[in-house]
Amino acid sequence: MTSQPPSHHADAPAAAAIGLLARQGYDATSVDDLADAAGMSRSTFFRKFGSKEDVVFADHERILRQVTDSLAETMQGPLEAIGDAALLVFNHHLRNRETSRARYELMQAVPALRDRELVTSHRYERAFLQHLLDTLPDAEQREYKAVAFAAAVVAVHNAFLRRWLRTAAGAPESETAARDRSTALADELQALMEIFRPALVASGPAQVSPAVVVTVLAGGAGNDAILQAVRDALP
Repeated sequence: MTSQPPSHHADAPAAAAIGLLARQGYDATSVDDLADAAGMSRSTFFRKFGSKEDVVFADHERILRQVTDSLAETMQGPLEAIGDAALLVFNHHLRNRETSRARYELMQAVPALRDRELVTSHRYERAFLQHLLDTLPDAEQREYKAVAFAAAVVAVHNAFLRRWLRTAAGAPESETAARDRSTALADELQALMEIFRPALVASGPAQVSPAVVVTVLAGGAGNDAILQAVRDALP
């Protein structure tokens, strides 16, 4: 399982903007309001984030880069590396509970943000798939199975994340509870790896054991008789 570094300071302006959007309403909040909440000028806000929609997913840009860098540098097997990458994303949400919860509420209220979330999820899926294609043996022959595994990892991660977000309101979660959630996801991802492992990392088709044939022939039997006896004895 990946470690859980502290929240990244670069996410603080976006977190402030997301919190304001959730409290004040997406349509009711202007770019000037968001710039003030993020502690920057309007022009700096546009240079850094681009738009209201972009700021909602700004931390994912950094996390996606972290995921791709981690996959490029890993010494783990392909499936384990992807499992750890999914945990990296999940643990980011656990560490930034209030921001993740506020974003979830925004997505329930704003259809365009739900569409953007689908695009973001697909980018993680593409990163996982590319790593598999770059590292799996006989990747071309396993491409569709790799597609299925990458999609399954993202689906399991998102299911865990949404279940947690639906129950994340209220008192802050203890570190022990957060670790338990991360461990539960790690266990599910490990089970998923074991389902896909034979199809993705098997060295090749199983070798067929040679058949052993025992037959009894009369002394002096000719070649034709021997061959016929062997044929008759084969399963």
